[in-house]
Amino acid sequence: MSHLNMIQTLLSEVLNFFTLSITTLTTSNIILLILVLLLTIICYTSYRKPFNAPPRFPILLSILRRKYDFINKGPLELIQDGYKSLGDIFRIQLFHQSVVFLIGPQAHKIFFESKDTQLSQREVYTFTIPVFGKNIVYDASPKIMQQQLKFMNKGLNLMNMKAHVGKIVMEAEEWFDKWPQTGQIDLIKEFSELIILTASRCLLGKEIRENVHQEFAHLYQQLSDGMSHLSFFFPNAPTNAHKKRNLARIKISNIFENIIKQRRINQNIEYDDFLQVLIDARYLDDSLPTDNEITGLLLAALFAGQHTSNITSTWMGLLLIKYKSEWMSKLLDEQKQIMYKYHGELSLDSLSEMNLLHAVMKETLRLYPPLVFLMRKVLEPISYNGYIISKGDIAVVSPSVAHRISDVFKNPNEFNPERFLGENAEDQIEKFSFIAFGGGRHSCLGERFAYLQVKTIWSILLRKFDFELCQEHPEPDYSTLVVGPKAPCMVKFKRKIDSL
Repeated sequence: MSHLNMIQTLLSEVLNFFTLSITTLTTSNIILLILVLLLTIICYTSYRKPFNAPPRFPILLSILRRKYDFINKGPLELIQDGYKSLGDIFRIQLFHQSVVFLIGPQAHKIFFESKDTQLSQREVYTFTIPVFGKNIVYDASPKIMQQQLKFMNKGLNLMNMKAHVGKIVMEAEEWFDKWPQTGQIDLIKEFSELIILTASRCLLGKEIRENVHQEFAHLYQQLSDGMSHLSFFFPNAPTNAHKKRNLARIKISNIFENIIKQRRINQNIEYDDFLQVLIDARYLDDSLPTDNEITGLLLAALFAGQHTSNITSTWMGLLLIKYKSEWMSKLLDEQKQIMYKYHGELSLDSLSEMNLLHAVMKETLRLYPPLVFLMRKVLEPISYNGYIISKGDIAVVSPSVAHRISDVFKNPNEFNPERFLGENAEDQIEKFSFIAFGGGRHSCLGERFAYLQVKTIWSILLRKFDFELCQEHPEPDYSTLVVGPKAPCMVKFKRKIDSL
């Protein structure tokens, strides 16, 4: 389409879109509309891509032609339309930035198997720097970043997982023992409060959990509030939320500096938490991580796990209660058999044998992944399927869209945990089909801890309580960077007389 034809089509669609409502627009709305249209037209006409660039999906025309439900569906319907009309690689133009979507297992392979010198995380996640800190993860050089990720991986290894199970069980049982015999709860609120306790106990250290938990939880909430959609584009915008975020980061750093100082003084005391792993870590030049770097890595681990585990626990509960007639008896049978085998003890070994519970969590993540987009900056041109993804583009994969491709997952909109069981598990047919935890060299370091934490909590709940829904199944909340269900998520509970 020529530029002139494109402009004529665009203006025609805009006029059609606003014909019925133009009289209700205020002067400021009309001015804003004209400015947006002019900027879009300038970008479309001045920005030329090579002839072998991925096909462009006309995002503005598509929005004007179809009424997308951005409130309840976010941008996913738009991306699904791009996939249906153009295939597993296409691009959209966001003003001056070309964004290339890679949808489906074959396209994912390019995304996850490319080297860091080709596709880089650092440039697209700079909005985390005010929270994590300078020279930490995405603000560090590639060499330092790799060493820091190794520190984090060591803190979340199998040996530490064994120690974490007992801590999670203790926190969860104490929390649920406070519930009455019957009542109503907001799942997302309950899990948010519980999981910050378990994360504090396992990751941040007992000093945080036992001495300053309330203060830390308040400061952590201010950090979270300072990571919004606005923060993604303008991380240092002079907003009240950002000011509180920056102050909270300073106060949290002071808290951990005091704890780290005391631990280094009292080296005869042994600790089995993530904090101690970072205190004992050494860079390749044998230097120690600074106190600020340790604090930033702790926050990075907490941000990676707390919101996502809270959200996944909530969705998992809502789905189990919604489909309890199909799955609850099977889950309880599994719990009964395995807990009998292990004499009632929840451990890494007993949890690892809860295959159906594991599949339920995985199916929950397939339907409702907390991160709907994963992004990389293109540093070197990459070829895929005859197209060239240019240097400077943003490459994107979408777990939310990929997990509902009918050619990959049979009846993709149905809740069916058994699709992940057996020799013919659907995610094993083709690599990178299931990408809730990413993939390749940068797959989520906290995957094992996430399964451990959520399965432990729901193993206890399934054996101690019966549940019923109090409301319709909620829609996802796309107003936040990490997408969970719209609150509240109310359910009824009743304590079992004879728990398993």
